[in-house]
Amino acid sequence: MIKSVMILENHADSRFIELEPMQIFDVLIDWIRFYWVTIIVLLHIGLSVVTSLHVLLYKENDRTSLAWIGLVIFSPVLGSLFYWLFGINRIKRLAKREHPQKLKQDFRYQEDCIDFHGQPKHWQPSIIAGYTIHPVNYVDANSIEPLVNGDNAYPAMIESIRAAKHHIVLSSYIFDYDSLGREFVTALAQAKDRGVDVYVLLDGIGVGYSWRKSDRALKKRGVRTAQFLPAISLTGIRFINLRNHRKILCIDGQEAYIGGMNISKGNLVESAKHPIDDVHFKVIGPVIDQISQVFIEDWFFATGELIKCPAYNPATTESKKASVVSRVIQDGPDEHHNRIRWTLMNALVCAQTSVKIITPYFIPDQTLMTSLHAAALRGVSVEIIVPERSNILFVDWVMEANYLRIIEHGIKIYKNKRPFDHSKIVLIDDVWSFIGSTNWDARSLEFNFEINLECFDSNLNSELTALYESKKLNAEQVLEEDMASLPMYKRIRNNLFRLFSPYL
Repeated sequence: MIKSVMILENHADSRFIELEPMQIFDVLIDWIRFYWVTIIVLLHIGLSVVTSLHVLLYKENDRTSLAWIGLVIFSPVLGSLFYWLFGINRIKRLAKREHPQKLKQDFRYQEDCIDFHGQPKHWQPSIIAGYTIHPVNYVDANSIEPLVNGDNAYPAMIESIRAAKHHIVLSSYIFDYDSLGREFVTALAQAKDRGVDVYVLLDGIGVGYSWRKSDRALKKRGVRTAQFLPAISLTGIRFINLRNHRKILCIDGQEAYIGGMNISKGNLVESAKHPIDDVHFKVIGPVIDQISQVFIEDWFFATGELIKCPAYNPATTESKKASVVSRVIQDGPDEHHNRIRWTLMNALVCAQTSVKIITPYFIPDQTLMTSLHAAALRGVSVEIIVPERSNILFVDWVMEANYLRIIEHGIKIYKNKRPFDHSKIVLIDDVWSFIGSTNWDARSLEFNFEINLECFDSNLNSELTALYESKKLNAEQVLEEDMASLPMYKRIRNNLFRLFSPYL
């Protein structure tokens, strides 16, 4: 039997005692039992100091930094572990390594030849700043058609999939395996059987809404799928708070669909038990190349495989309303961080007459809220439509807590009484439109990978303004006296949850 030597301390005396390995273990357990409080205190202090220093060095938002430090100090050990798991943006470093420059097609502008595409003079500084924010070209001759609700969007999408000849890429946050989802699975599988290259990218958390049934069904039919940041993996747990919220469908490089609509029969308003209002967009034009490029980068990030998408060819498509000047704005907790926030602020500076916003969740940070207030103080009409009830109860409480702060400078908020409205649209004056997957909350602007189209076109703006006004007819304005008369317990509840708004 192997003998071990251990020094034990008994008052002032020390002596060598030979112990068996199991005896050493027992002595160690006894020592831990006796000093466990001291061990935890020292571990807590050490972790708290190291973690707090990391927060101070790498977190830019003051409120977020203070909240993290408070959690670290007042939640011994657990607060620090929570920060190291969820509070560090590892994606930004990872993206720089996984997105080499060879992936980037040259959509960037040339500094000495900015094309303003005939836009109003007061918008030209916005275009200059826009190139600095996101150095991707504005391209003209695009057609963008709004498809209101799944009743209009899904048949068009499925028809395009069935007509595909060469290439399909599809990215969705949620892909339910309901009656509608099965239609998409069948159409995609049939396209694959025809020899079409089909790639489906699903979010690692979003795929769980259907218990991964859609993913398994596609794979069973031979369709290539991948998960963006899988939640159930040894490495995925580090990124569980970061999600791919983009919705992209590109067909043969000639048609694309983009917006905020997941694949779910809940968006079939005419037949769903709990319908969800939304709007998707059919895109034809050279901006499709930029949309495809986002998918290429996401697929490479998820799989390490570099794929190619067909380039848009204007000779093979016909569009009667190809007048939209547009470009893609992608955002996420990677090298594209904050580009949507800066794009919105840049556009709000140029607003002269009106700002109209439709969003399912309106919890903007202080910077965006200040930009909206500044526009209102200049005399710009600022109106926001939100759902009377969203699909997340505590988000409704947070929005309600902010209403008085929002409307104090003349901003008007309307609560839409229709079924939950998931639409995401921003309209400024009669020319600028912003459409895509982004919500006005911290999750979208800080943690999600999003894709939007920045558009200049009076016809598109007019069409979306008509949609806005139709929603407004069914909405009730939030009045100061209504908020002031809320019961005290609701005010306390709302403001308590408001403290957590940066993390919702």
